[in-house]
Amino acid sequence: MIRILLSERIRKTAAKLSPELRDRVSRSIADVGEAFGNPHRHHGLGLRKLARRSYEIRVHLHWRVVFLHDDNALIAYDVMTHDEVAQWLRGQRK
Repeated sequence: MIRILLSERIRKTAAKLSPELRDRVSRSIADVGEAFGNPHRHHGLGLRKLARRSYEIRVHLHWRVVFLHDDNALIAYDVMTHDEVAQWLRGQRK
């Protein structure tokens, strides 16, 4: 199990989500914490590596949680749409 930290950014974003979506995000973050590093366990979670130190998990058809991998922990960075994740990645590569 890896330690999960919540960024201030994801806290602010989550406060604006519907209660149902917020619950799904919370459950998904907990599931990633338990399964990270074990490909057989995270296969069904929709966890995908985005770049060298970033990952995403599919929470809903349109919503993703982006994680940043620190040496000892995963930082739940933000909840974004698929298009926002793509735009964020383009900004990271500049």
